[in-house]
Formats: sequence, C-alpha cells, structure tokens
Amino acid sequence: MAPRLPFAIFVAVSFGLLIVSKVYPTLNERVQGVLIDVAAPVVDVLGEPVTAVRGLGVALTDTLNGAAKVEALREENERLRRWRNVAMRLDDENAQLRALMRVSEDIDIPAISARVVSDPGGPFVRAILLDAGVGKGISKFQPVMDQSGVVGRIVTVGRQSSRALLLTDLNSRIPVFIRRTGDRAILVGDNSDRPKLAYLPMQSSARVGDEVFTSGDGGIFPPKLAVGVVDFVEGSTVRVNLTADLSRLDYVNVMAYEPLEKPEQSPVAQPLDGLLPGPALAAETGGIEPPMGIATMPEPVLPSPPLTTIRRAPAPSGAPPPDEGGPEPALEPADPAPEEPPGETPPPAAGGNR
Repeated sequence: MAPRLPFAIFVAVSFGLLIVSKVYPTLNERVQGVLIDVAAPVVDVLGEPVTAVRGLGVALTDTLNGAAKVEALREENERLRRWRNVAMRLDDENAQLRALMRVSEDIDIPAISARVVSDPGGPFVRAILLDAGVGKGISKFQPVMDQSGVVGRIVTVGRQSSRALLLTDLNSRIPVFIRRTGDRAILVGDNSDRPKLAYLPMQSSARVGDEVFTSGDGGIFPPKLAVGVVDFVEGSTVRVNLTADLSRLDYVNVMAYEPLEKPEQSPVAQPLDGLLPGPALAAETGGIEPPMGIATMPEPVLPSPPLTTIRRAPAPSGAPPPDEGGPEPALEPADPAPEEPPGETPPPAAGGNR
C-alpha cells in the first residue's frame, strides 16, 4: 500500500479540486494566480544561472568560430574592394570615351577609338601599341589624339594592331604654328617630356603661355589640333608642354584624316604633251580659242634661194679628155638671157613648126 499511497492522495486532491471548482468557480483562478505569483520569482532566480551558462556557451562558440568569421569578412571585404576598383575604372573609361567622342564631334573628322596595350615609357623609343589595325580602318600616317590633344601618328599597321610614334620620340617631326603670333615651326621630339620648336622665324616673339596647334602643312595632320603650350623660352630654344598626358594613355582616337590629293597623283591628270593642239583642243575643252602656251604653232616656211644656171667651159681643141678620176674643170656661169622687148614674139626654135 505504501507505493500506492501518493497516487491515491493525488487522485483524492484532484477530485476535491473538481468539486471545489464546481462549488466556487472563482477559487480556481485565485489559486492559480497565487501559485504563479509565488513561482515566478523562484523560476526567475533559478533561470539566471541557466541564462548565464547559455550565454557563456554562445560566447565560447563565437570565440571558437571567430577565425572563420574573420576570414569570411576578409574575403568579402576584398571582393567589395575589387568591385569598387572595377567601378572606378569603368567610370574613368566612360569619362575618357565621352571626352573622345566630344573631341571627334568638335573636329568633325571620323575617328576610330582604340585601347593602348603597351607602356609608352622607354629609354630610346617613345611609341605605343594599339589594339586596332587595318580591320578597323586604320592606315599609316593617321594622327592619334586623346581627349586633350595630339599624341602622335601611326607608323606601322597590322591586321589587328598598330603602332603609334609619340610626339616626344627622337624621330617625331610635325608642322605647327603659334596661335598668338601665327609663326610656323616644326615640333621636334628629343626623347624628353617637352619637345622643342625648330625653324622659328628670326623675328619670332614667342613667349611662355602661347598656345601651339598643328598647321596642316604637308597634309599629314589636319589643321588647328591642340598640341601644347609654350613653357620655356631662352634665346632660340623654345620648348612646349604637351596638352596630352603621354604617361597616362588608356584610350585614344585615330583620326581617319585623308590629306588633299595632289593633282599629279589624280587618275584624271594628263601631261601637257598629251593635250590636243589647236582647234581640236578648243573643241574638246569647249573654249573658243586654245589657251596660250598649249596650242602648237606651225613651223615657219623659209624662202628658197634663187636658182642659177651653170654651164661647162668648152675644152680647147686637141686637148685630151679629162680623166674620170681627176678634178673636174671649173664651171663658168652662163650668160644671162637677153631681155626681150615687150610686145615682140620670140622666134621659134630650130626645127619647130612655123
């Protein structure tokens, strides 16, 4: 009976509570409220150590996993940094391309954009390699520009790439003029960052701050392209600070400039010797008379000299005939025929009809 006694007590208490709850319905709620008020502080006090232990476990877990989290954060930071660099590079490229488009629109010359794939720096040769060639319409001697000004010109062209000679190279020569004075000169590269002006007029008054542009002489470069600004003048030495930054070239414009064709290079050109002379030329060209210096003048007819009748002198009687190989006897001019008086008829020749 001892093991079953607690069970019987709980059953009796349960039946008693049911009977009390039926007789006093509010008593059950009051008892539950009192029990909760008594048990809540006890449970709160007993739960503090559990909460502390649980927090300690979380902290310990975070500490154990801290290395992995730090590595993950480091990778995420590196990934974000790469995207930031890509965004900044794309922003710079877009700015350069927009500037190049503005340059081509201002100059009104077709332009071919190309990317620089080599470092322009070098101890002897100042040139750059471009990722565009004949396939994109690039040809030799075409000028190369960036968003600021002239960079150089194309010297070698391949199918998919080309090489441009910079203005600072020792072999670079381009015709330019000073905007303020109008003096024309040749911009000569000497492998320094500031090329110099050669063949300036003796009375040139170039000074620091003068703007320098291409003159268009020779037909290689179009006129009035920005080149640089004069920043050094000492005697006959004048140096130019280029507008384009040759040390930071990413994208450039190759100007599809076609120089003026010389008349002798034209397929319709004809030499003067092949022109039609006289009226035929006038009929061909639609003119009334042939131009002076082109029509062929007829050769003058010179008068013939007067004819003289020559007769041989009679040989003396008994003289031997002259040898055939010897000298011929001297010839005497015939006596002139006597003038006939007017109105008389000459006698007929012997043996003629009477």
